[in-house]
Amino acid sequence: MSQITASEASTILKISKRTLFRWEKEGKIRSVRDGILKVRVYDKEYIEMVKKILELNNKEKEHLTKLPEILDQVKKHCLEQDYIPGKPLKFLIESDVEAAMKAFGAEEKWMDKHRQILNELFSFPRDIIRELLS
Repeated sequence: MSQITASEASTILKISKRTLFRWEKEGKIRSVRDGILKVRVYDKEYIEMVKKILELNNKEKEHLTKLPEILDQVKKHCLEQDYIPGKPLKFLIESDVEAAMKAFGAEEKWMDKHRQILNELFSFPRDIIRELLS
């Protein structure tokens, strides 16, 4: 287990030491006290994992911002009405089929990418994700 200082941990995470200490106080980040002076140190592998989780979380948030535009395109080209559960969907007859297929394709591509991001994110221990992102 390779241990690093708070300065090194904050540099890896691209946050200030003050933020690092606040996250620790809030229970989002784990540290250990080492030596006779009980100096705060961090496990380097753990900090690298935290960095990756934060990056994936930001990637997911950014990816989610693209969804409303994609859904608007699907609705614009394909649906005559808002979706109501239990009621069949009606497709526009005059709709440009090529544009409709492109809209559905974009939605499917978005879903695949989102699934990939979430699968990667949830490959990390759930307790660490919960602590960090709560």
